[in-house]
Amino acid sequence: MRPLTLALAQTNPELGNLEGNLSNILKLIEEAGRKGADFVVFPELALTGYNQELLGDKLLELALNLEDKPMKDLNEAACDSGLYVAVGFIEKRTIPGVIFNSIALFSPESLPPVSVAKVHLFTAEKLHFRAGSELKTFKIKHGTVGLFICMDIGYPEASRILALQGAELLIAPSCWIREDEDLWELHLRARALDNLLFVAGCNRAGVEGNLSYIGQSMMVDPRGHVISRLKRDDEDKLLVTKIDLDEVPKARRRALHWLGRRPELYGPVSDVRVD
Repeated sequence: MRPLTLALAQTNPELGNLEGNLSNILKLIEEAGRKGADFVVFPELALTGYNQELLGDKLLELALNLEDKPMKDLNEAACDSGLYVAVGFIEKRTIPGVIFNSIALFSPESLPPVSVAKVHLFTAEKLHFRAGSELKTFKIKHGTVGLFICMDIGYPEASRILALQGAELLIAPSCWIREDEDLWELHLRARALDNLLFVAGCNRAGVEGNLSYIGQSMMVDPRGHVISRLKRDDEDKLLVTKIDLDEVPKARRRALHWLGRRPELYGPVSDVRVD
């Protein structure tokens, strides 16, 4: 067995209140540690809130790089709690004025944090963020994890690439809205079954202006079954689930649609033309 206890933190960040949201995240990291978690995940843009229209020019003010103090506080919390921690934030990198919708991953081994940016931007996000340009997996002591963000789960190609890179667990921090509620569970279950791995969807709760979020964070097993979930209105609540990553190779031996792949036929998938 390779057990991993994952905590999904379904929060309702206060829009623009980085300091207050950070304080709440730090408390929930401590709570996850007390509940025996190995890894705690927070939603997309959990440090700042999501609604870019309402944040306006404040988006740039709230942007952080991985060496800023809030990141150091989170890295220290990961080390102190012995947890891996994934938190959504507005990221600035090397080009002034260019920001990304990113996830930072902190480890308990005192390693420098790493980040991954959202690849498939959703509607108005394209007016504010630059899209990420790579899909990455990360080795943790339990196995291999792939991170992607919200809209990324709607693209089977993204999850397949992460699976081919060795991912056994895909983590999807999100700000999924009411208008697309019917797709949330469907996407998560499909990506799990497509790749015969675990998928964790960590969605936020609450309302920001015209955006209403649906919560319903959930864990899906490699056969596409939901094994745990929160409700729509659960706020600042942890969904703690113990999984066994050894279930991934077992599922792939049982389901021949993984072993029977024919990659020599799949070249058109990467064709940039859309008819």
